[in-house]
Formats: sequence, C-alpha cells, structure tokens
Amino acid sequence: MRRFRLSAICDLAAQLLRGPKRLRLRQLYGIDFLLSVVEPGRVYPLDFVCHALTGYRARGSRDSELIDVDTLCADLVLLAELLSEDARIDITSWPGPVYSIAELAQRFDVSTKTIFRWRRRGLVGWKFRYPDGRTRVAFPDRCVRGFVARQAQVVLRGSQFSQLSEQERQRIIDRARELAAAGYETMNSVARVVAAEAGRAVETIRLLLKAYDQAHPGAGIFNRSKLAVAPDDQRLALWEAYLDGASVTQLAERFGRPVAWVYRALTQMRAREIKSRRIEYIPSPEFSAPNADERILDEAAARAPYAEDRVDTRHIPADLPPYLAQLFRAPLLSREGELALFRKMNYLKYKAECRRQALDPEAATAVELDEIEDLLSQAAAVRQQIAEANLRLVVSLAKRHAGRGLDFFEIISDGNLSLMRAIEKFDYTRGFKFSTYASWAIMRNYARLIPEYRSYQERYQTGRDELLEHLTAQRPDGENEDQRLALRGVVERMLGALPVREQRVLRQRFGLDDAGRPSTLEQIGRRLGVSKERVRQIEARAIEQLRCGFERDIERLLGP
Repeated sequence: MRRFRLSAICDLAAQLLRGPKRLRLRQLYGIDFLLSVVEPGRVYPLDFVCHALTGYRARGSRDSELIDVDTLCADLVLLAELLSEDARIDITSWPGPVYSIAELAQRFDVSTKTIFRWRRRGLVGWKFRYPDGRTRVAFPDRCVRGFVARQAQVVLRGSQFSQLSEQERQRIIDRARELAAAGYETMNSVARVVAAEAGRAVETIRLLLKAYDQAHPGAGIFNRSKLAVAPDDQRLALWEAYLDGASVTQLAERFGRPVAWVYRALTQMRAREIKSRRIEYIPSPEFSAPNADERILDEAAARAPYAEDRVDTRHIPADLPPYLAQLFRAPLLSREGELALFRKMNYLKYKAECRRQALDPEAATAVELDEIEDLLSQAAAVRQQIAEANLRLVVSLAKRHAGRGLDFFEIISDGNLSLMRAIEKFDYTRGFKFSTYASWAIMRNYARLIPEYRSYQERYQTGRDELLEHLTAQRPDGENEDQRLALRGVVERMLGALPVREQRVLRQRFGLDDAGRPSTLEQIGRRLGVSKERVRQIEARAIEQLRCGFERDIERLLGP
C-alpha cells in the first residue's frame, strides 16, 4: 500500500478495499466524522479509528496502538482517495457541488500549493470519474465546509496572502533590474533582497523573475546580453551570426549593408564583448612602477624559471600509465622562477584590464582590441606553464584519494580544474609557496566531490547485496589461486541455478561478465529494453533466490 505513514492504517486500508463496494460511501462519511471529532495535539487508540470507519469495535482489546493526530489526518486523506477511487463515483451524478484544485484555490484566493498544504492538514479530496473517463481528485462541498470549520485560522491565514497584483509584479521586476545593474549577479541574491523589501517569500520572487526571463529571451534581467545594446539592435543579430560562422561577405548580403559597415559593426560589438569581461588579477604596487615592463616581463627568472636538479626516476610511481609517469620527468619550478611567473601573469592581466577600462566601444579600433587579446593570450600561456610544472602534484594527491569504485582519471581531471582555479586565485605577494596553497585547494575540492561521487554511485547502483559486494571485491593478498578458483566455482554454480535473464542482470550489475566492470541499472535497462525500475526488481528477486537456495554457500563466501 502506498505512502501511508502508519502500518496500522495501511493494513486497515487493505481490509476495507477487500470488503464490499456498497460500503464505500459509508466509510468515506466515517472519515469525515473522524476528522471532525479529533483534536490537535492529542493521541487516539487504533480501536477508536476502526470503530469510526467500520462501526465494528474489537472485543477484549485493551492495549490498542496510539496514533497522533497529525499522522492520522495525513493517512486519512490518502485513505479517502483510495476508497473513493475504488467506489468509481461519477462526478456528473454527484448531488452536491464539487470543486477541482484550481477552482478551490480561486474560491479562497490562494495558490494551488496552499491547497496541497491544506490537504496535509486534513482537507479531504475524493477521486471522481470525469466524463472523459479519467479519474481526478476533487473536493466535495461537505468536505470543504468541514475543513473550514476545523481549520478556520489556517484558512484565514492562507487567504491573507494575496496574489501578486500587476503593479506589484512590475515594481518587483524594476527593483530586480536595478539590483542586477548594481552588481548582484545571481537570481538568488536578487530574490533575497527583493523578498525582504516586498515582504514576500524568496521562492515567490525567484519564480517571478525566472518566468519573466523565460518570457523575454535575450531581454530579461539575467539573460540580457552583456554587450550593452538594445535587443532589437541590428548589430546584435549581426554579431550572433558572425559567432555562428558566417563570413563578412555573407553578412553583408544577409543584412543588406556594405562590407565596410559590417567590419565596423563587428569591431564595435567585439569591443563591447571585451568591455563586458571582468579580468581578475592579483594587484601589486610594483605594477605601476615606471620600469615595470623591463623589470617584470624581461626578468631573468621568468625566462629560465625551472630548477636545475635532475629528475630522480626512482620516485616515479610504478603503477602509473606512461603519459602520467611522464609528468614526473618534467622539471619543477624554482622558488624564484615560480614567483617571477606569477608576477608576470598577473602583470599581463593588469595591463589588459587597464586598457579594457579605457576602451570606448564606439571608437575602438581592431588594433586596440588585438593588443588586449594578445596580453590575455600571453597571460594564459604563462598560466599553462605554471600548471604543467604542477601536474604531478595533482597525480600524487589523486592517488591518495582514489578508492574502490572511483574513476582515477576522473579524480585527476577534477584535480586539474582545482589547480587552474588555484593559479588564478593565488596571491604571490604574501611570500608563500604555491604548492602549499594548491594542495589545500585540491584536497578541499576532493573533500567535497568524492562524497558526491559515492552518493551518485549508491543512487544509480541501488540494491547491492552484501554477498555480491564481497564477490566483486578484491580478495586478500595472501589468498592463493586455488582459493580464488574455488570461490569462482561456487559463484558460477549459484548463478547457474537462476534463469538466463536473472543471470545476465547479476553478471552485468556486479561486473561478473567479460567486461569486468559493474553497470548501472539504467545501462542494463537499455541493453534489455526495459526500464530501470524493472531491472531493479529482477535484481532483487534474483538475490532473494540466491539467499534462500544457497544459505550455506553464502556463509562460506562471507566467512573469514
């Protein structure tokens, strides 16, 4: 039985559904009566609930289960849906008024979400058969009146939260646009501020802003083009077509403009695109010195930043693939070389940022834009140089965190991303070594990502059994080959007792086939042409058969 909180109500529902259908309306009216007499904060015996619904009182029952009102109300609402669905009540033949969810929300001037919250508090809905043959939840007038009588304060409080008027919506959108222009970059940050000012829920504001952006693509609040042009400006369409790969000649023909005008418009839009970027760097007073170019860009340590000591091949891990082992042969940066490269990278970005701020998009030339992008390219090359010298650090840390069931190369990839972010954020002016900061950043990232990986695996590899967990695990190093073959023989004998489809599912699920790697439920479902849930059911049934038929073998496999 579905979604019942109390097992006793679940058993009672099963008994009622096995009874005659002519009693359904009486049982539904019993639910209304029961909800009208129970009081908040109290507990009631199960015998009382059964007597109210069935009219039958068990004899000689003294120790009846006690049920709190909140749990009882939620289960009674679900029970009413099940009983009314089984009764097959035709809505056209029902004598009194019946309200749909939308109609009831409109009647009380509340949202449909409020109606669902009221249902958890005891608003009973019945399932009626509509003229189209479908069954839907609706609310008889007697159930609505009973709920209003019992929960008058709840209904009044819900009605006081009025819907947003059109004027209030426009004020919220205008205020959100102001905050976005003032530097609030995310929708959530803007929604929190506007919600506090407007006295509305944060989720209400967020949904309003999201709907507005979806209704105004390219011209909303958070999806607006950063190029600072009107959405109907022809240059914006020209720029988007150029980014899609159209040539200047094709653009001139498409927009009916001279080639010179297309070149000028593209230069202006390119300048606006550069102007919209934020170039982050670590500032330093030495950047503004008169001879900064000579001291920083032509520094000897920046031209020869590597340490002169030779690579000791004895410290290269033996179990690494060749292309990862090659990283340990790359030279390391010297202390002076590392400092010089970080200084050079940030100085190049500082120069690019100064030129970006002084840029006038309407009067900019292609030469000016090329100079800015050339500075950024040089800074990226220096960053790549620093990253290549520290890639072995990522491999070393990844080996510590790589465990069973985790993809070693995926961990390295995430570590490389953390390394690149650490290079951008490292403040070289404080005098610390970069390896210390990078190690902290990578391990902090692993501390967050690895539990997420394990949670993902548990979610998509559900139904693991202790037996098959041990079968696919690595056996102790001291175990000889004869023991391995004997255990493998037991496993094959156990699997041989299952039908072919169950065998195939278990072999693929736990890596016992030729592939040797476990598959997810979704992957197996695609191969068999069934749903993920169906694969889970087949897996659970097969494991239960193994438990029942091979109890002694399982004890042997799981033994010391």
